[in-house]
Amino acid sequence: MSHSHSGSHHDHGHGHFDAAASTWDDDPAKVERARATATLLRAALELRGTERVLEVGGGTGQLSLALAADVASVLVTDASAGMAEVARANIDRAGLAESLTAQQLDLVTDPAPEGRFDGAWAQLALHHVREVDLLLGRVRDVLVPGGWLAVVELDDDRAGAFHADQGDFTGHDGFDRDAFADRLRRLGFHDVTVSDAGSVEKELGGDHQGRGTFATFLAVARA
Repeated sequence: MSHSHSGSHHDHGHGHFDAAASTWDDDPAKVERARATATLLRAALELRGTERVLEVGGGTGQLSLALAADVASVLVTDASAGMAEVARANIDRAGLAESLTAQQLDLVTDPAPEGRFDGAWAQLALHHVREVDLLLGRVRDVLVPGGWLAVVELDDDRAGAFHADQGDFTGHDGFDRDAFADRLRRLGFHDVTVSDAGSVEKELGGDHQGRGTFATFLAVARA
């Protein structure tokens, strides 16, 4: 799963995620979170096994690895070269290179991937992207008519505790659910639903000490 992100418009630039990539999956909570999200998406999306899927900010590819058997193919994208490299290694190790591919791709600034996708998913990636509307619009443009978008994101974290350990964070401290649903509708998505997606636990930093629990939501919409 991932946080993703890039240069001028993402919080740490590639460096933070490039540096973290090789040990990212050492935290069992991150792998478990991807599996929990996979269970959630299976229930929400009624996957048929024929879908061509785009993952946005896919990090080390754990979410798409967990869902590989449920769809036809996934293109895992991340703006961090380090993350994309680890994702490729994970895909090869799992013997899934025929159906899963990983590519360094910043969907805000780089040319769009080839072809159209039946669906797109993103787990805890969008809050790292400053130009969320631009990103969501570009994702919508590569979906087939009626294609779906499934986003798991942090609820509004006004205190900024989730990223308190990252002094140069310039993304979003979560999202207000209703405002996020309205944002999707404004960008041309329809049949928007928002539901609970459990919570994320994290060791806090900065002025916030101890462990924090952060609620998350799942937004599903059609292009």
